[in-house]
Amino acid sequence: MSTPVPTSIPGRWAGLTPEHRDQLLHLLVDALGLAAAGAANDDARRVLDGLAAVSPGAVAVPWTDLRLGAPQAATALSTLIHAWDFDDTHDEAVVHTAAVVVPAALAALATAPAPGERVLDGLATGVQLLSRLARLTGPRHGVIRTAGLGALAAAATAATVWGLDEAATGDAIGLCLGAALAPSTRQAVVDGSVAKRLQPGLAAAHGLTAASLARAGVAGPAGWLGGTFGVLPGSDLTLSGLLGGPAELDAVALKPYPACRYTHAALAAAEQLHARRPGMDTVRRIIAHLPAGSAYELVARPWQDRGAPLVDVQFSLPWQLAALWVTGRYDLGTLRRDLGRADVAAAAALVEVRQDLPESAVMSGARVELETTDGVHDVAEAAMPGAGAARPDRDAVDRKLLGCLEVAAVPDARAAADRLWQLAADLPGLDAAGAAAAVTDRTGPA
Repeated sequence: MSTPVPTSIPGRWAGLTPEHRDQLLHLLVDALGLAAAGAANDDARRVLDGLAAVSPGAVAVPWTDLRLGAPQAATALSTLIHAWDFDDTHDEAVVHTAAVVVPAALAALATAPAPGERVLDGLATGVQLLSRLARLTGPRHGVIRTAGLGALAAAATAATVWGLDEAATGDAIGLCLGAALAPSTRQAVVDGSVAKRLQPGLAAAHGLTAASLARAGVAGPAGWLGGTFGVLPGSDLTLSGLLGGPAELDAVALKPYPACRYTHAALAAAEQLHARRPGMDTVRRIIAHLPAGSAYELVARPWQDRGAPLVDVQFSLPWQLAALWVTGRYDLGTLRRDLGRADVAAAAALVEVRQDLPESAVMSGARVELETTDGVHDVAEAAMPGAGAARPDRDAVDRKLLGCLEVAAVPDARAAADRLWQLAADLPGLDAAGAAAAVTDRTGPA
């Protein structure tokens, strides 16, 4: 007799399978490690300075000595998480989840302490809602779905942490329609603007504010989902329906590279080639084959410095492959030390990107060819790393975490990493006071 496969109940910690619990805790630890590294990012520091000037408050921002009002604290933490574009991506919904739901959950916890399990409920709810909505809306012209749907997910996250019922949670989400699906969010990518790093945080702040209003009894539009001008006009889905179904955690990938997710499969294939032919001096041409479609156009264009070096390289596959062959790596160290290098820019001219694979609006595999001046022609293919069968285990997440803490110059990175893992292990059993204190104690200033 076969053993029945355990079924997860997305949106509630108690209903998750052990595998999905691990995935959710890895997502939390990954996000907090990334936030530490974000505190070493110049653009993120400028954002925090701007927030501090207008919104002093009582909510601590992890890894810093800042205390801000709750919405701005959520924006700050989100910016730190997203600063290096190293945070998770749902490969089919094409959204970053942690940069929205972790800040919303922790800001909600800081303003009205809740048991640790309810914080995890909030994280699970936010991931499920953001991912399902993004799948159902699909690609829309000019819309970055993390920004366009993030406020709704943040509202649901905060409402769950605060223990609001389904009706009040619906009000919180409905109050976010003014921040939903703006068709100009993608302009930040087109222009290479660091505003891209800020968009999830602004969504988190809007959602947290909306949840607070709903908690005070302010009603939102009942047709926020299926109404004439709702997110899914004509749909008969309910909030419960959105939170049901397969666990979206399965398609959330923890990134192995600090870059736009659309470049990851090509980077994985290129690492195979580089291991076989590491020398740049004999490279005649590198050809990367990507799927057709507008999504991949963002990373396929020839390298160009448009004045925002960090964003420019993270959305340029030619620069990333050139950096791999010139420096031997593409990682956080590359972004910290190698921006502006003339030899990498020159090598990027040898990289050609062809969008000649079947069109895809979701994350797909890639193929890379290497041609050398001594007549070698080598090819490698790779699926998207970081998800499914290639999902990183705890050891891999820990290695990434240590790298982030080292970039942040956190004293004794190993001890700091252990504290974050202990926070994840303890959180489900902590009471309201304990959960709030544990987060603050284990993510204090470096």
